[in-house]
Amino acid sequence: MRRRRTPAARALTHSCCALVWLLRAAALLVLVVPIALVVGLSFARDAYVAIPPSGYSLRWYANIVAERDFLPAFAVSLEVALIVTAVSVSAGTLAACGLYRWDPPRRRWVELALASPVMVPLVVTGAALLVFLNRLGVTGAFWNIVIGHVLITFPYVVRTVSAALSRYDAALDEAASGLGGRPWDVFWRITLPIVRPGILAGALFAFVMSFDDFTVTIFLIGADMKTLPVAIYQYMEWNLDPTVSAVSAALIGIAVAATLVIERFVGLDRFLGIR
Repeated sequence: MRRRRTPAARALTHSCCALVWLLRAAALLVLVVPIALVVGLSFARDAYVAIPPSGYSLRWYANIVAERDFLPAFAVSLEVALIVTAVSVSAGTLAACGLYRWDPPRRRWVELALASPVMVPLVVTGAALLVFLNRLGVTGAFWNIVIGHVLITFPYVVRTVSAALSRYDAALDEAASGLGGRPWDVFWRITLPIVRPGILAGALFAFVMSFDDFTVTIFLIGADMKTLPVAIYQYMEWNLDPTVSAVSAALIGIAVAATLVIERFVGLDRFLGIR
């Protein structure tokens, strides 16, 4: 027979549930309010930050196009992020699959070595890359940034794919090989679809970290090019108008639009491999 809870126990349960929902609401506010504030300020008419604004205008969105640095910097950031994502996902997936087949004692040391860029402060990584690449004679700012971003995003891909492989049944490989499957066919048709959620999560990490990185990039940029975070930083050094809010709101809109397109034509569940 089920024990009946006393009124005090029921009151304590309701209080705990209310506290949990209160904490959830607080966390949601912390996440949503800054975004809403940035979007709201991007439509302000004032040439300074004022809450609430005295009026509304699209002048700061027009200023994005008028300002000569933002659009070229956005193109550079997008190009770098796409290249870095492709390289990090390809190399990280192969590295994770190789680690999965190693014995645990040796694998542990290699995993620590691959994760070492995450343990080092980004300022140290950027300064070390600047000195190292200059000693090698690599002076192209674009490829210096690509190398730096691959270095800091590669460990995340290895970790996400390794997490997906931790639930992978190696007997599937043996069964596929026993049925005549070649190693590449087994990897392409069996392993890759199963670990797809880890690969997509790693790709998302790599793209976002590369596109948003400032600390490493500031050491590696040249006089002839800059990424969007660097352009925003340099603009804010001399200007306090809401143009940066307009740039941020535009990036938020792009992210929301991409999410809606994926949901409309693919479905987020299928895209992430949930079902």
